[in-house]
Amino acid sequence: MYKLSMYQVVCVVSTSVLPLLFWIYPRYAAFYGGIDGQWAILGACLFGLVSAFIHGLLTTNLRTQSGEEMLTLVFGKWMGKSVGLSFVPGYLLFIAVSLYSFSVTVKGILSNTPRLATAGALALVAVVGALYGIETIARVSSIAFPVVMLILSVSFFLAFFRGTWTGVFPHPVSLSRSISVAGLLLPMFFGINFYLMVNPYFDHRKQNAIWLPVLAVGLGCLYVMGVFLVSIRVVGYEGLRVLVHPVDFVLQLVQVQGFIIQRFGVSLIFVATMFQAVFYASHLWGLSELSRQILQLNQSSDKWFTIGYAVFVLAIFELIPNQEVGDWIVIHILVPLSWLYLIVEPTVKLMVFYIRRRQLPSAATEF
Repeated sequence: MYKLSMYQVVCVVSTSVLPLLFWIYPRYAAFYGGIDGQWAILGACLFGLVSAFIHGLLTTNLRTQSGEEMLTLVFGKWMGKSVGLSFVPGYLLFIAVSLYSFSVTVKGILSNTPRLATAGALALVAVVGALYGIETIARVSSIAFPVVMLILSVSFFLAFFRGTWTGVFPHPVSLSRSISVAGLLLPMFFGINFYLMVNPYFDHRKQNAIWLPVLAVGLGCLYVMGVFLVSIRVVGYEGLRVLVHPVDFVLQLVQVQGFIIQRFGVSLIFVATMFQAVFYASHLWGLSELSRQILQLNQSSDKWFTIGYAVFVLAIFELIPNQEVGDWIVIHILVPLSWLYLIVEPTVKLMVFYIRRRQLPSAATEF
């Protein structure tokens, strides 16, 4: 029953959290927050950590339950299943926009390769990974996550010395603007809910379920803050406002010559593909498991959900014509959904659980 180590859980959750705004979040922070961008990102990180702590509390109290089972136990059968189904369209859109960001990154280097070709190839890899199950995904992520973070960290360290320091303000110029922009950046942590689907697959006997999502999100927070500060040093606030994918631009300043990889572009494709493939596979597996459990189907039904959702994601991906539409989806759809999925729904679920446990002490063992 318990097949994943704590290290694997942290790696797979960390990989499932970041990719949506990984390449573009500095532009959102600088465009909407200006010189308060770094404080907006810090605020978004705090929101993400709060959400991770709430998810940790849920898994601590409901130790052997997956996301769908938590919903039916807390809200009842029909209401719980309805709430569970409401997560599916939002996460399909989230994956599609993430896939679009990946395709833009690769398109900048492989300019003659159609975006659909790169997206389709990645979808094929992700489907295979999802069909092998969470154990395989976790093993791959335990290798991919540290390798990707190491390569990107070294790259940003090298890029750091190629820019001119523009300064970081020691306090917010506008506290209200910092908080409001922090709310717009919450989709960076859209994948935290994936932790609930992993809940039955690791050992809770060490009382560590509450801290694993906090650790996973905390690692991501350290990384996104570091990337933003390096980006500010290299291109400045105005550069972040106008560059579509500023992180790509900063990384392209690092030209590794004289090593096995002559140009950094090859390494960037490798890193982006590895990171996105694990992310894509984990969410396809999570959505398939959620749907199968809601409809109470047997285990073999997973493959049809996995393939079907991969096709849906590619269809949504094809409907995103340019970056402006992708930005509109993030700001007007994914931002409110992130607050609903990451803060409101898990908080209500936790409160209802506590209330029902106190009102029905004889049934507390059911939870």
